[in-house]
Amino acid sequence: MSLLEVAGIAGGYGEADILRGIDLRIEPGEIVTVAGTNGAGKSTLIKAIMGLVPRCRGRVVFDGRDLLSLDPEDRVGIGIGYVPQVANVFGTLSVLDNLRVVEGVAGRAARIRDMLDRFPALAERRHVAARALSGGERQQLAFARALMSRPKLLLLDEPTAALSPNLVGQVFALIATLPGHSAAALLIEQRARQSLAISNRGYILDSGRVVLEGPAPELLGDERMARLYLGGG
Repeated sequence: MSLLEVAGIAGGYGEADILRGIDLRIEPGEIVTVAGTNGAGKSTLIKAIMGLVPRCRGRVVFDGRDLLSLDPEDRVGIGIGYVPQVANVFGTLSVLDNLRVVEGVAGRAARIRDMLDRFPALAERRHVAARALSGGERQQLAFARALMSRPKLLLLDEPTAALSPNLVGQVFALIATLPGHSAAALLIEQRARQSLAISNRGYILDSGRVVLEGPAPELLGDERMARLYLGGG
């Protein structure tokens, strides 16, 4: 059984559908990229899985459980972590306090120590306010916060957005380690080529529909599709 199964998801924020019947699956321990043109519905898809799209129909099953009847916080409680594109840390709180505010974590102190061991840059700046961190450090903190609750699946919405080129590679390297944290990942990215390079499989969206899916190397090797949908980055 797949860890996540999405079937026929459609809906949006107003009367018009942004998502128009999307099917998608993620297996345990996989990294899966969703790429496509601007306005294709990539971020709306990940928000629909998280329960943040007000009008949504279809089927979303996580670890054998129907999600559409659950509030976003309940989805976190059953093993889904979410790192939004913006506002993903508390800027006025220190690194340590950002980790401490995560609720429902068994053995919280030990878990914080584990996160600081896994993210040495955060350990060095544990008492620094999050707003004073570099872009790459803030993304590390956002990942660490999401991993505090030991999620089985991490949803990442444009994790390299607004980062300098030298930090982009660091963030992709960090994402590549997520299966080692026993977490699968669904990754929405504009830098589709780099994202697919660390992924097992990928989906290409256009106008709210899946137009291509398959193993990441096959998508990267499809020159016509790469030219149309993957861009240069």
